[in-house]
Amino acid sequence: MMRRVLVLMVTLSLCCPFAAAADAGVNRTIDVEGTPIDSIGAPEISTDGVDFTIEVDLSSEAAENGTTVEWTVQQCINSGVCNPPERISMNGSGEIWSGTITPVDTHSYINYDIVLTYADDEEEKFPEEGFAAGGKVWSDCWVSGEESGGNNCPDVAVLPADPLPAPAMFATILVGLSAALLAKRDD
Repeated sequence: MMRRVLVLMVTLSLCCPFAAAADAGVNRTIDVEGTPIDSIGAPEISTDGVDFTIEVDLSSEAAENGTTVEWTVQQCINSGVCNPPERISMNGSGEIWSGTITPVDTHSYINYDIVLTYADDEEEKFPEEGFAAGGKVWSDCWVSGEESGGNNCPDVAVLPADPLPAPAMFATILVGLSAALLAKRDD
């Protein structure tokens, strides 16, 4: 009996909202202090279908040694699903580099990090931890778990008719059911 209760508690704890982002509605910037990046300029909000451009200013030393810049971008939508990250080359040379994407419909936020490639083909990602500590810009109409916000939302935020459940939800249910079957078989 105790094993069943434990399996149930673990399963329920894993079923907490997966798509809810920490600090919903709060943008994050990448800390560039002590890096070859002098600054990163990003919009304060993102809007469905409207170009989203960031600009990376390299230090003169990095620019002079042939450093190139890419960014990794991930868009998460209001139904709680995140698109796979895309690594995109930025345009520029020398100190100023920029990259533009067009946010997908009903997106909640855009995650990004910066990848520098040095003259010796060695790469370095900023921040090293990736999206967990990277830049994040929220949409002008976002949903995160049970929270929502933005200055361009209809009175009631409408999710797609058939939102796709998070793949992690399926995995959690499958693990929980498997554990319950194993516990029952052991009794």
